[in-house]
Amino acid sequence: MKIVVTGPYEAGKSLMIHHITNGACINVERRGTTIAMDHGLANVDGMNVFMFGTPGLLRFRTMRKILSEGADGIIFVVDSVDPESDARAKLFFREIAFFLPGVPCVVAANKQDLQESRPIDQLRKNLRFLAGLPVFPVSAKTGENVDSMLRTLLYLVMMQWSSVFRKFAEFSGDKKGLSKLMKDLNIDREQAVGYLRRFELRKLLEVQVGDEQFVVKDTVRSLLENPVLIMPR
Repeated sequence: MKIVVTGPYEAGKSLMIHHITNGACINVERRGTTIAMDHGLANVDGMNVFMFGTPGLLRFRTMRKILSEGADGIIFVVDSVDPESDARAKLFFREIAFFLPGVPCVVAANKQDLQESRPIDQLRKNLRFLAGLPVFPVSAKTGENVDSMLRTLLYLVMMQWSSVFRKFAEFSGDKKGLSKLMKDLNIDREQAVGYLRRFELRKLLEVQVGDEQFVVKDTVRSLLENPVLIMPR
């Protein structure tokens, strides 16, 4: 899955990605500030999760737009400590909602390990534009609640694609898999092949020559059939 991590300057996006990927990430920065992107790979129960962190300075809007293209989910990081960052958070949220309308999103209320951090109820009052979104009190530094937050987002993403994923699992290995996918989902060949390409890139399945046959990877098949398995236990 492709997950975009975005939010205002110094909210803790880079540290969040570093924790999620166990340090298997790169950061293009200058003087400690991300100026291009963060990128890393995590593995959650056999599922590859590709993390893309956006720069937090307002002038890098074009880079944020490029990085957001094709994202499956959004982690929106806010600073629980600094009230002055709330106005910037609002601008960034409007931007990501424009770039990725309808894409599942969770809010990471970061820096909850600090004594001066604001509780979730207060943050919700100050950041009313986040109404309706799940907000997690997290610490990118200590890892508190980060795994639960990520798994919840992956669950929301998978539920959004659940009808497609179930058919992937059902027709995996079938020599007429593509045709059956088209018929059951009532879609044309171009759209069906688009689904195959999208999720082949995310390493959920392998596509055979000619696109007629595809095989779901064993490591993720149970998750595609029953997304609730990804939820924290």
